[in-house]
Amino acid sequence: MKKLLLFTAIILYSAASFCQSGYWQQRTDYHITVSLNDADNSLTGYEAIDYYNNSPDTLHFIWIHIWPNAYKNDRTAFSDQLLENGRTDFYFSEENKRGYINRLSFKADNENAVTEDHPQHQDIVKLLLPHPLAPGKKVKIETPFHEKLPYDFSRGGHILQSYQITQWYPKPAVYDKTGWHEMPYLDQGEFYSEFGSFDVEITLPANYIVAATGNLQNESEKKMLKQKALDSLWPPMKFKNVPSNKTLRYTQNNVHDFAWFADKTFVVKSDTLQLPSGKTIDVFAFVLPKHEAVWKNSIADIKKAVLSKSRWVGEYPYDIVSVVDNAAPVSGGMEYPTITLLSAGGSEAGLESVINHEVGHNWFYGILGTNERLHGWMDEGINTYYDKRYAAEYLDPTKNPFTHNAFLSKRIPADPGVNILQTVIKIKKDQPIDISSEKFSMLNYGLIVYEKTGEWMQKLQAALGKEMFDQVMQAYFKKWKFKHPAPEDLKAVAEEVSGRSLTDIFKDLNQKGPLEKPAKKQLKFASFFNLKETNKYSYISVAPAIGGNFYDKLMIGVAIHNYNLPPSDLQFIAVPLYATGTSKFNGIGRVEYNWHPGSKGARLTLSASGEKFTGDSYTDSTGQKNPLQFSKIVPSLKYVFANKYPRSHTMKYIQWKTFIINEDGLFFTRDTVNNIDIITYPAMQRYLNQLSLGIENNRALYPYNAVLQGEQGDGFVRLNFTGNYYFNYAKGGGLNVRLFAGKFIYTNDNSFINQYSTDRYHLNMTGPNGYEDYTYSNYFTGRNEFRGASSQQIMNRDGFFKVRSDLLSSKIGKTDDWLSAVNLTTSIPKSINPLELLPVKIPVKLFVDIGTYAEAWKKTSTTGRFLFDGGVQVSLFKNLVNVYAPFVYSKVYRDYFKSTITGSRFVKNISFSLDIQQLKFRSFFPQLSL
Repeated sequence: MKKLLLFTAIILYSAASFCQSGYWQQRTDYHITVSLNDADNSLTGYEAIDYYNNSPDTLHFIWIHIWPNAYKNDRTAFSDQLLENGRTDFYFSEENKRGYINRLSFKADNENAVTEDHPQHQDIVKLLLPHPLAPGKKVKIETPFHEKLPYDFSRGGHILQSYQITQWYPKPAVYDKTGWHEMPYLDQGEFYSEFGSFDVEITLPANYIVAATGNLQNESEKKMLKQKALDSLWPPMKFKNVPSNKTLRYTQNNVHDFAWFADKTFVVKSDTLQLPSGKTIDVFAFVLPKHEAVWKNSIADIKKAVLSKSRWVGEYPYDIVSVVDNAAPVSGGMEYPTITLLSAGGSEAGLESVINHEVGHNWFYGILGTNERLHGWMDEGINTYYDKRYAAEYLDPTKNPFTHNAFLSKRIPADPGVNILQTVIKIKKDQPIDISSEKFSMLNYGLIVYEKTGEWMQKLQAALGKEMFDQVMQAYFKKWKFKHPAPEDLKAVAEEVSGRSLTDIFKDLNQKGPLEKPAKKQLKFASFFNLKETNKYSYISVAPAIGGNFYDKLMIGVAIHNYNLPPSDLQFIAVPLYATGTSKFNGIGRVEYNWHPGSKGARLTLSASGEKFTGDSYTDSTGQKNPLQFSKIVPSLKYVFANKYPRSHTMKYIQWKTFIINEDGLFFTRDTVNNIDIITYPAMQRYLNQLSLGIENNRALYPYNAVLQGEQGDGFVRLNFTGNYYFNYAKGGGLNVRLFAGKFIYTNDNSFINQYSTDRYHLNMTGPNGYEDYTYSNYFTGRNEFRGASSQQIMNRDGFFKVRSDLLSSKIGKTDDWLSAVNLTTSIPKSINPLELLPVKIPVKLFVDIGTYAEAWKKTSTTGRFLFDGGVQVSLFKNLVNVYAPFVYSKVYRDYFKSTITGSRFVKNISFSLDIQQLKFRSFFPQLSL
């Protein structure tokens, strides 16, 4: 009985110990054998995991990440996120570039174990344990696996026969005090894994050089790597009797991931480093030959990164640190325990910065294993703080690409990310620091997780003092190394060490907006522009300006503006220009005031713009050329609606404009007494009210936009809808479908005089010419020319046919009733495009236009009910300049050309458009409503 009571007491004590509120974490020890087949880019392996249940809970299943399946098809969270972030390369990739993991057959303690699919994600399975796993017990999980390696779309895979083997083996999800953390693989948003030990054997062809997590156990391979390091200084030694394959073994304790990299061409650099404690570690750099010159100081850079973090945070605990040159065409890097993969273009200074950042992740990711998916700032942001500290102490500011130039150094800050962050905060499109990584917009992931957290750490340092701050971080490192700290754990250590409450500072992690209240700024004048100290000054900048058109010829002047980052609520630009061709003073200007109601990025803009130029000229009988000028003032009110979803690419808006336009007219009268013509140039004024409802979605796959517009002027109302939808092709390019429908309504009687006075507002089948640009919203080289190249310019509006019919007074397809059209523009697949053989790539497309209008449905119509044209389009400068050559068109156009054009009809029928108004900042940052 006493023995029974004693046994019961022990059981109760043990159970109680697991139920304590103290910290616990699971452990996973791996033994993996894997073979690389470089003929078909595949892995075949076997994995055994000792899974230790240190939790107080009995486990009946274990979630297993099989992340290679993220590359299996275009129905994964990874694929969806890439599309949201503007990438279509994986979505449209060929099957041979995709990857997967299969041939899984799990056992648990030698018993077959069943798996269930995750309800949402193909790259997660639930392993059902044959027997419950009690607290304090372990289970041995085993499975074979086969993996087809994908092309390196994200962090890992292969580039030809250069291999980046990352996130490659079945891996148990983390189980902690909040439960299971099963998560799909994502490109934006990193990882959370259990600590343990790795014993990995890699078999591959003997001519590969391998870099991997942990310590290499093969003495012969160590000798070879040392020899390769010497080869970079001396002629290489040739080894005889090299076997066809080799097996390398790597081991490492206290890590939560394992990565390896293999390439036949790596140049190896190595040395040893003595840490402050006297411990010596190995330092390696594996460099691609084409980058060897840039990497000449890489070993020294790695050493500085290790020593600086060892001094500031805590000593590096492992025996080796390696950096690997990435064969993938990307910039930046990705970290793994004891090893990192990176590339940094062709700059030594840039490479040093990236090496420091990626090696720094050995502390903030590797040793302090936070949940990066939920709290990315604890990894990237804290590391960014130490990047800035490293830059201040070690980097040469004259080598900074933004400031090495004397002109730029006075105008651009060393870290432009600060200005961009302040801009996003100013327009209320920022997000809190401590949210899940996948919820950030693509821009905010960099600005908030990295940049703003770095600022927050500096604020914490300022509050504690640098010496106390270092004591806090060193205590945090000492207490939580090889564990999974959360934000509250960092706060607890900081408060314990400093002896003060830091609640207010840590609240900043969950709030939007600036960390400090912006200081009142002083006005300061600058040349060209200045972003240097926008936290102190509101700059008014003056820069030279140049312009030109057919009538004014060359125009020179100045631009006076206050466009800065972050933007002021009140913004203005004035560009007075002197026209050398007309001796007139012209110019453009705009002033606006912006409000940002709410907290989700809505914007209300009240603005007024104006311009004055020459739009035509008349040469009288004496040979005197008389410029006919126009000017306009446009007050406007625009409201951009907020997006509930920060990652949305959609912008919805409503806008009111009133165009007040003054034009020089041309009026002829006859003096019958003196029998002479009298020419006068009366000033004429007109107005147009315009209401627009618009939506844009600049997503990477199938973007679209649409505008519903109503316009009212003297004697008429004009209603029109324009929509564009783009269908991406799998192998690049795509088909754009444009829809237009318009209706013209007379508000007075439909008399000949009203028809004549409203002619320029009528609906056009052909893209309108300069005279028909009734709001002067497009740039025309020769707005009212009827001869020469300038006369062949059209604008993207109305029916937008490319075939011209404006050589006579009555244009084909022009109407004062209704009109509709469909415009199709397609790129030419490379496989059938003969121009692909040329050394210079010519961006050629095909277009087809089909349209109808009211008069075509009348019994007296001579044009047929539907008109069409088609031909070849050359698009230059990201579609800002487009040249159109019609080859086929309706009979009515063909008859028209025969009767009006002599000589080369083909050349005279070519048209072009200058679509400068299509250039928008939003195109570059689609998740910002700018």
